[in-house]
Amino acid sequence: MIIKNALFWKEGDFVRGDLYIDKGVFSRKAEGEILNLSGYYIMPGFVDSHAHVLGTGLKKIGIDFSDVEDKNTFLEKIKDSKLPIVFGRQWDDRKFFPNNEILDSVGKPLVIIRKCGHMALLNRKAMELFDIEERIVKEEKLQKIWEKITPMFLDEAFSLGEEEFLKHGVTFVHSDDMYGIGYEELVEVLKKSRIRIFEKLRLSVDDLNPEFFKQLSDRVTVKGVKIFMDGSLGAKTAYISGRYKDGSNGIKLLDDETVKRYMKFCDEHEILLNIHAIGDLAVHDMLNLLKDHPGHRIIHSQFMLEEDTLYAKFASFSVQPHFFYEDQELLKGLQIKGLKYPFLEMYENGIDISFSSDSPVSPCDPKYVLEHALKMGFDLTTSIHLYTNAGARQVNMKTGKIEEGFKADFAVYERNPLKLDEDPVMVFVNGEIVWEK
Repeated sequence: MIIKNALFWKEGDFVRGDLYIDKGVFSRKAEGEILNLSGYYIMPGFVDSHAHVLGTGLKKIGIDFSDVEDKNTFLEKIKDSKLPIVFGRQWDDRKFFPNNEILDSVGKPLVIIRKCGHMALLNRKAMELFDIEERIVKEEKLQKIWEKITPMFLDEAFSLGEEEFLKHGVTFVHSDDMYGIGYEELVEVLKKSRIRIFEKLRLSVDDLNPEFFKQLSDRVTVKGVKIFMDGSLGAKTAYISGRYKDGSNGIKLLDDETVKRYMKFCDEHEILLNIHAIGDLAVHDMLNLLKDHPGHRIIHSQFMLEEDTLYAKFASFSVQPHFFYEDQELLKGLQIKGLKYPFLEMYENGIDISFSSDSPVSPCDPKYVLEHALKMGFDLTTSIHLYTNAGARQVNMKTGKIEEGFKADFAVYERNPLKLDEDPVMVFVNGEIVWEK
């Protein structure tokens, strides 16, 4: 394929010229179809270095509770739901916390999932269905809920999730999709993927199998493991050196010996370990272990002890600038010292970071993330780099650049996308159109 007369992104500016694509890769010369894109802008496809494609689709299927602030709005949201299990996300427990009477007035199993995805509220019928004794469910116990919900919508949810990313110019997602499904079920879905995927498997250390980690197609690579060192600020389960309003300091979900076993397996089989760590104590414990197992990645790292910035070189990081602004209310109730969301300082100190959305927790639209990165003090060119090639490089993939030898993953815009108010009209992965407006 030859693309003629386009304005393509190169080293912080748009350059007019022709692009050549051979066998899905940008090359010096090529033959075949000629596509005249005179006047159009071409950006490298965005690389979301931590999100959930399946979870993003499930959010589209479920109910959006983000604007619920009272009983009437809550009941109005769910009254006409055709879902066999009424579920939804983006619930903010600070705005509205339905009592047992309201929950149990719903005639079907009801699951309300907090915005962070680390806590859910159940009615009596849901408790019976999932064989759960508590109304408030946190962390690992949520898997029992997804084991019932996800299989009902598996293919539809993944397709809807892909659509959400592609329409915003995201061509590559480091995804975490084991929402209550097994390895074989996940593989069958991933094989159909239009978007480029680096998949992170959530498995117990005893269930790790080297045969699970492989290239599934020219777009899908399963080469990551995901573990949780702590939870979230909203659920009061992020492991912090300070205190929440209730006097707790969160939870540490894995002991060091178990983490070492994960690291040993990943080192032996050249697999990237992706460690969810939000609180400064969770990050501290991980960095101490990574001194002997360098090269793995920490996801989130919203707090960091001053002393740990010296050791962050042992890891790479996937961070979310928008979380600082979304979490302002949560921060008010927190007693903690040290660095809060130190992403700019990390970058300026040469620490390896990339940007991500953590969708469906937050929008998967790169414009949203980039706008908040600019507010944090990043410049636009750097922000684009951290949301394109940086995430690809962290997993040794040659994409996220419009340059010879890189995968031809890109988005085409009618108007200048740097104004951060435009979505693409066409999206390509491996030099093939996978989405068109």
